Formats: sequence, C-alpha cells, structure tokens
Amino acid sequence: MLKRLNVPISFLLLFLSSYGIADAHEAPIDSGLAAPQAIQIQLCNMNEGKTLAQYNKLNSDYFAWTERNNVATTFVRHTPLFTHSNSSNPGYDYIEYLIGPHEVLAENWDKWMNTKEGQKLNARWQDIATCYTKLGTLYMRWVDQEANAGDDNRIVTMDWCKRKDTVSWDQLTSKHNQIEASYPEGVENIVWAVMFPQVGSADAPGDFAHVNVYPDMQAFMKRHKWLSHDGGWKLRDDYTSSYADCRGDEAFVEDVLYRVQ
Repeated sequence: MLKRLNVPISFLLLFLSSYGIADAHEAPIDSGLAAPQAIQIQLCNMNEGKTLAQYNKLNSDYFAWTERNNVATTFVRHTPLFTHSNSSNPGYDYIEYLIGPHEVLAENWDKWMNTKEGQKLNARWQDIATCYTKLGTLYMRWVDQEANAGDDNRIVTMDWCKRKDTVSWDQLTSKHNQIEASYPEGVENIVWAVMFPQVGSADAPGDFAHVNVYPDMQAFMKRHKWLSHDGGWKLRDDYTSSYADCRGDEAFVEDVLYRVQ
C-alpha cells in the first residue's frame, strides 16, 4: 500500500470553493498571463485487495481512450515526501491531477459519463479505488519550458495562503509581479504557478496556493537552503508579514503519467 498523502477533506489541494476566480477578485492575482487551465483533482485510496499494477493498467487504458476521443489532458500523480500528516490525519494513498483547457475537460466528462466505453472505465476505476473529485483553476506565473517539458519525475511543493484583510488583490498581484521580476530565472525551481479554489471544497485552508516544481532533490534542497540561510527568508518574512498568511510548504513526488503534445 502506498503511504497516504496528507490531504484531509479540509485541504482538498487544488479544487476548492466557488468564489475563487470571480466576484470579490475578478481577474485575480495572475491575470494577463497565459490562459488559465482547469485542474481536476482526484483524492484516492486504493480499495482492499487492489494493486498499483491494476491502477497503472487502468490509467494506460484511460489514456488510450482519451486519445481516441480527442479529450486528452495532462495527467500527473502525487505521492508523499514531506507532508503535514499525523496519526489523526493520515490523508490519501495518492492524488491524481488532470490539467487542460476547460473546454477539453468538459468534453472529457461528457464522453466519460455518456458513452459505454467511458462507463466501463468508470466502473473499473471505482472497483480499484475510492476517489473524491474536485475542480480548480491554475495560473502559470513562470515556467522553464524546456526543463519542464523534459522532466516526468520531480518534486512539487504546495503552500496554501490567505490574503491579509488589509491587502487588496491588486496589491497582491503587484507583489507577485515584483517577485517574478526579481527572479527571472527562478530559484532552483522550473515552475511557479498559483492555484485558485473553484468547485467542491468549501473548507479550503486558504484563498490560493503557491505551487513550485523542482527537477530533483538537489534543486529542492538548494531552494530550502536559500530560504533558510541565503536570504530567501527575508523575502518570505516580508511576504507573510505584509501580504498573506501561509501555512507552509508540503512536498510531494510528482510523476507525469501523460503529457498532451
């Protein structure tokens, strides 16, 4: 059995309550960048007697189905590395993310629910695992395109934050823009993205989450050395003192199981 990820119902990672992108902060923090992507999260526990080999075979069949139906999305799996787990909150065995344009994910769901082949895959999925499905939106702040495209096994951190009451979304946007301009090549990471809550998780621990991807443990540890000893702590202290309250990073091993070409 996989070690369970620390993603309690109150966490629900990417796909959270419905006010994330509109109304109170329409075109929030990261507008003006690349088009936002829909992100579906699946918080899963393996059912009794089922194996990872069965799960991997199901995924292979699912990817082939998405190709035949022209509804493929990027598909990644997270397993735990350094999480907020404890004995009273063991979390999940693994987490799956489906990332793509909203229109593609909508058509994927239509064909999943309304075709015989889709329903057969759904029955296999429910036989192998018990999963809770959520929906959110992702904005890319910065990407090393070449490094990201060539790396299918890497380290990901997530840090949920809540905007301070005295700070407007425009001010937070400006702060993120300043950080991006100050570190045009990142700090050991190959991706910086911001995730916003959307559907299915009213108990989200924050307004948004910072997501950073590292190519390996060497880069991950260099980043945390920078945060601890080499001046990065000043940036974080300024950010958490003046702009947002953050709960702290969790780290996962991320496997990219399918990329949309």
